[in-house]
Amino acid sequence: MPERYTPGYSSNATNFMAKRSVDTHAAFFTPYLRPGMKLLDCGCGPGAIALGLAKAIFPGMLTGIDREVSQIQIAAESASTQGVSNANFLEANIYALPFPDNSFDAIFSHALFEHLQEPTQALGEMWRVLKPGGIVGLRTPDWGGFLIAPSTPELEKAFSYYKWLQQENSGNPNVGRELRALLRQSGFTNIKASASYQCYEPLSEATEYLAVRIEASAKDDQAVEKGWTDELSLAAMSRALRECSQHPDGFFAAAWCEVVGWKG
Repeated sequence: MPERYTPGYSSNATNFMAKRSVDTHAAFFTPYLRPGMKLLDCGCGPGAIALGLAKAIFPGMLTGIDREVSQIQIAAESASTQGVSNANFLEANIYALPFPDNSFDAIFSHALFEHLQEPTQALGEMWRVLKPGGIVGLRTPDWGGFLIAPSTPELEKAFSYYKWLQQENSGNPNVGRELRALLRQSGFTNIKASASYQCYEPLSEATEYLAVRIEASAKDDQAVEKGWTDELSLAAMSRALRECSQHPDGFFAAAWCEVVGWKG
């Protein structure tokens, strides 16, 4: 199956990712950073987390990569606007990193591995460009631990459908729990794993993102061919998500899994 990025690159998806920060989404990794490091961010997206990492390692240099040129442009513009001079961004593929062996002191990746068809191949490239003694930090959601209330059949179907979309795009919505094993199998040692929850406030931040992505999938032939949905049921799923965001008792918490490991 072709590997595709399920969230896509619409303004809705990009704005959703841009609300992230190093404090809210990379706190598990920052204790291991020090000034002067050379750091690689794989799948940097619009650069919201990357710019915070760059500030943490100043005067060291952060390099952010993403396969989507529009994200690289947004990240570079944000760096210029914020006056972050020790960050550069380039278009690149995680499966073929354009760097020599032993180039970086640390490597970070956030919300990428759930979209990868070949995570061990990606980790092999990370291992190659990481210096001996260097550290890698990964964080990714695990849909098996998501919490939402009040639940309805349409809301449950919306979540199941989004998970199916990710799997159809060659991703793994439950890869979070596998991160420790993936690092160990790739040769990393002294691995430390953890997990945390993100509670969305306002709730509409997450539900609107999911609703828009589900609506966009109306043109996905695979969804129709496999009997998953039609435009009427897509509308019901999106409506359920939006209604949840307006409910006085509405609650949505995403489970995130984190792991750090060292190259011996």
